[in-house]
Amino acid sequence: MPSRVIRDGILESEAINSLSWEAELFYRRLMSIVDDFGRYSAHPMLLRSRCYPMQFDRVKDTDILKWLKECKKVGIMCLYSVENKPFLELTRFNQRTRQQCSKFPGPDDCITNVGQRAAARGQVLSSAHEDEGEDESEDETRKRVVSLPKGWKPKDAHKKLAKEKGVDIEAAFDYFKDWAKGGGHKRKDWDATFRNGLKTWLKERCPEGVGRALDATGEELKKWK
Repeated sequence: MPSRVIRDGILESEAINSLSWEAELFYRRLMSIVDDFGRYSAHPMLLRSRCYPMQFDRVKDTDILKWLKECKKVGIMCLYSVENKPFLELTRFNQRTRQQCSKFPGPDDCITNVGQRAAARGQVLSSAHEDEGEDESEDETRKRVVSLPKGWKPKDAHKKLAKEKGVDIEAAFDYFKDWAKGGGHKRKDWDATFRNGLKTWLKERCPEGVGRALDATGEELKKWK
């Protein structure tokens, strides 16, 4: 079981304190089983067995579903599916990452049948090649899909967009690099991918004016000495 640092800021978090007692207990138990990226399967029976191994018969699948919805509603969790399998991600988890890659797919790996990535909160992120010609064949497109190029940096247009959307561009850039490299993601147009991220998931994870790194409660994460 991974070790976790639970900071006292969780006691003063408005989001956490808006949960029911049962949902808060579920959330705290969940923090012990998610991977270093805050992700885990959202299958109710699996969550029952992992979060309540000594009380499995006292908790129902319907309870798990209800608590998942509560956590999502207050913004401390996002729910999504990849290849028809349910997953969850604790937002602003920010533990010390030891794993290079997540054990589970992220919200931005959701692929629909029209080649778009569906974000966890019902938003749709355009595919990385949205701004490029649509007359290329699928084989031609696949050949040009690459990892994040070394030395890639946000463009002036990205910085302008980040300012408009209230995103901390430096924090977003760091988060984006970790996501791209740590998850082994490949895209055709990384400029478009970052632009889409600033409009959606990076906007949620890296809001301007709240510090460079946040823990699971939204509190600023202090540097390790």
